[in-house]
Amino acid sequence: MKLQLSNTQASHVVAWFAFLLLVLAILKFLPLVYSLTNGWDLGHLPADDPLRLQRAWALDLISDTGYLLLVWFILGTINYRLVGRYRWLPWGK
Repeated sequence: MKLQLSNTQASHVVAWFAFLLLVLAILKFLPLVYSLTNGWDLGHLPADDPLRLQRAWALDLISDTGYLLLVWFILGTINYRLVGRYRWLPWGK
């Protein structure tokens, strides 16, 4: 039994993956926002202080967000090739 998807169905699947990727890219900023509640400048703390380590981890977590957005754009381009629209929101027509 072969699974046959039309261009519209494939576009819908790709649109949901792109939307999920965008949501996850936004959620990656939550640890940094939480870390900023401890203050903007943590330079007065020792290098091995847990607050500084948490800030460094949060900054490292968001460092690859540009790559995620590049993949998100590529998925939109795939949708454009499939159905002639980028379909940034998967529930739209």
